[in-house]
Amino acid sequence: RQTVWDHFTVPGQRQQWWPADAVIETTSNRGRGIGTENHCMHGKAAIVEEVLDWRPPDYLTVNTLVPIPGAPKIMLTHAFVDRPDGATRIEMRVAHPKPKDKAFVDQAAAKFKENITKAIEKLRRMLQQQATSEVVIEEPPLPAASVSPST
Repeated sequence: RQTVWDHFTVPGQRQQWWPADAVIETTSNRGRGIGTENHCMHGKAAIVEEVLDWRPPDYLTVNTLVPIPGAPKIMLTHAFVDRPDGATRIEMRVAHPKPKDKAFVDQAAAKFKENITKAIEKLRRMLQQQATSEVVIEEPPLPAASVSPST
């Protein structure tokens, strides 16, 4: 589960399996977690995800905004559950949209399902290959906290 979590959340890991030209992360002043924004670049367009809830390595919840004028934010939870065989089950949960947004979210969900199915299969194959060799994913260093001098 920790390995799958890392591939979803550590900068640089997601781009290895997720279909985006780049994934750019902006963190809050508290570091990675709640308040972090991910910009999944597709050409000049960006899908923006804002992390709303974060419980490593169990789940993260994001508000996703697609680059379509008037698009509503779509709330998604990515949950990671241990399976008895040692594998990790990934659950993608979409929050119920407002009635006025339902048609849009249903249409976006169909495209997302197609993309995520291919991406998760790529991630699964990648992790199976890595299982035969030891791979360590290192977190990037956090910026040093600013400390004011004592007087």
